[in-house]
Amino acid sequence: MLMSKDIRKVGVIGAGNMGAAIAQHFLMKGLQVCLIDVNDAGLAKGRERIATSLDEAIQRKIMKPDEKDQLFARLRTTTDFKSLAECQFVIEAVFENFQVKVDLFRKIEPLVAADCVLATNTSSYSVTDLAEALKKRDRFVGVHYFYHAAKNKLVEVIPGEETDLRLVEVVRDFYNFVDKIPIVVKDAAGFAVNRFFVPWLNEAVRLHEEGLGSPSFIDETAERVFKIGMGPFKLMNATGVPVAQHACEGLAEKFGAFYAPAERLKAQVATRQDWDFAAPYSGKNDEKAVTERLWAASLGVAAQMVSEEVTTTSETDLGARIGLRWFQGPFEMMNTIGVEKVRLATESLFKKWKLAMPALLNEIPKGGKVEIDFVKSWVQGSTGFLQFYRPDSMNALNEEVVEQLSNQWDRLESDPRVSRVILLGAGKAFVAGADIKFFIDNMDKKDLERIYQFTAFGHQVLEKIESSRKPSIAYLDGLTLGGGLELALACHYRLGTSRSLLAFPETGIGIYPGLGGTQRTTRLIGKAGAKYAVATGKMMKAEEALALGLIDEIVERVGSFADLEKRPLPQRQKGKIEVAEIRGFANYHGSQDATELNQMGLGSFEKILKTKAPVALQKAMELIEQGDKVTLSEGLGLELKGLKAIFATHDARAGLESVIQRQRPVYKGM
Repeated sequence: MLMSKDIRKVGVIGAGNMGAAIAQHFLMKGLQVCLIDVNDAGLAKGRERIATSLDEAIQRKIMKPDEKDQLFARLRTTTDFKSLAECQFVIEAVFENFQVKVDLFRKIEPLVAADCVLATNTSSYSVTDLAEALKKRDRFVGVHYFYHAAKNKLVEVIPGEETDLRLVEVVRDFYNFVDKIPIVVKDAAGFAVNRFFVPWLNEAVRLHEEGLGSPSFIDETAERVFKIGMGPFKLMNATGVPVAQHACEGLAEKFGAFYAPAERLKAQVATRQDWDFAAPYSGKNDEKAVTERLWAASLGVAAQMVSEEVTTTSETDLGARIGLRWFQGPFEMMNTIGVEKVRLATESLFKKWKLAMPALLNEIPKGGKVEIDFVKSWVQGSTGFLQFYRPDSMNALNEEVVEQLSNQWDRLESDPRVSRVILLGAGKAFVAGADIKFFIDNMDKKDLERIYQFTAFGHQVLEKIESSRKPSIAYLDGLTLGGGLELALACHYRLGTSRSLLAFPETGIGIYPGLGGTQRTTRLIGKAGAKYAVATGKMMKAEEALALGLIDEIVERVGSFADLEKRPLPQRQKGKIEVAEIRGFANYHGSQDATELNQMGLGSFEKILKTKAPVALQKAMELIEQGDKVTLSEGLGLELKGLKAIFATHDARAGLESVIQRQRPVYKGM
């Protein structure tokens, strides 16, 4: 069977808004793209759409002008369907008409290679039903994109009843490789995200129809309750009010009257106008009714969907956060609100429509929470995999993530099938440090003890990994910052890739590495190297990290978990490597004085060192110096001992807030 890494040329059929954006994404990831439409005028518009989007990227300095030319060099636009013969993956992205799609697949199936993957980008039709048009149905899959397809990371991967399950893995791995975030979803109406999002829109209209809120009030309430930028009426205006009606009708065909478009929605579509927020309104604005019914129509429906095993709680939440850009997914929100409150709201709404209560809500005990996986583990052959699964948060560490890391590690370590464990991250990061908001929230509460306990528990988990008899390998395919790098250092081996970026940013945000960064780094690469890495916070690519000794090997990015499973253990770097340019850091103690830095041969680092928080910088250098003279256990104890003091400083607050506010901090040395 075709492997994900074998997909180098993609065919996209349909040069409209969606097809052009899909093509653009593949071009931006270095693939060859054949974009097909029925006429040259359609192709010209498709090229124009891609060019306009790329020009915006150039204006925002995301892309250089010459890169645009390189992208277009990989694009072929044609009306000749025979050109698909060279493609390994073909996606249909024409308008939503069942017969048009069916006829198209019948036309192209004889033209493509025997192992070519055929995919439909549909939001309303059954993948299984569309597959009926094909002779070879095992290679057919649904891939539901979200607007704007070149920018929105989410893609739902939907197997039909006859889709080869190994193909689903190939498609999932392929999307991971090209920086999409795929979630696998059962072939059910609405798939995952639209199943709970569309009823949320529809219920907002019903609330307005019943005189329980004006569009502006409902939007304001939804924006506050769901912590989102646009309420349901604004969203319908942005995407097109008829789209909402069409989506409701599609769901109603499968699931019944509750999903059918509200009469007020149909009336609004008939006017061919957007929702008018200034229109006279004579009803009341009932905040309780709006809040609870929007909860029930989205969170309750999401619970029903998971109860039907359409997808999981983790994938549902990921879909909401990435595809819809919600602050929290339905189940995170449910845990925040309280499951009992959501259960009662859902019961009230579902009873009205004679809908069965979601089994998931009935199974959770009073005071309990929905289980959501932020760290996943599985076994493949004799290799255990442990994956951080918060790609939209760069897999940042918080209390729940570290607790799940501990539990999943125990699970793999106790499994007799597992001879080694590979740790990796979903998305563009391994782990990009700790959750900054967790620190700030507890500093606001003056609860430094909670920060201390979180860090102390983290030390226990890392020590467990480090002392295990089963080798652990950190696959650092992306950002590996702060606590993520400290976790990697506790593993027995570290692999870098072309996407690896390693750094200790702590002294630049008012704190010091507190999960072993001042201790394990010294023991691995020596005092000069450790002080250089921690003091400068230098963002290191794999080559520099290898030269310094932080990683053991640079490998080609893998296209699947199976590729990682087959890799032999890396050859550990022997001894402490010292790069000539950093020798002066061996005796560095945190000074930011230009004269002193020049005397130590560190004058070239003056600019970067002056951006650091003075207290944090000096404390970090002190910990490295002291730790070099004691055991690892004693050194880690020193890190923990100074934790509350550093988080109590003005500079820690200023530095951590600067990350949230995205502005340069002002340090006072206190």
